Amino acid sequence: MQARLAQLGASEMLAPNPRPAPGRPDEEIVYAALDAIDQALEQALTARTEIQQRWQLNQLRGLLLTLPHSGLGLEASLRQLIRLLQTPMMDR
Repeated sequence: MQARLAQLGASEMLAPNPRPAPGRPDEEIVYAALDAIDQALEQALTARTEIQQRWQLNQLRGLLLTLPHSGLGLEASLRQLIRLLQTPMMDR
């Protein structure tokens, strides 16, 4: 089967890629950023009041909107996002 997939040009999909292609962030960083976003959303959605919920969601939205304009590369931006989301909400 692997030989057949290789003929179809799919052999690269079977082997793990230890290094990301140039310009693409490491897969672990992407998943860590998605996990941090998920945790921030969960924290906001379980806030005690609607005002707290809106404030936390607006904080998250602001972080996500400014990410592309930080002047950093994608991987560095994702690392910064992870660090910021792991900072307690009141310390941001």
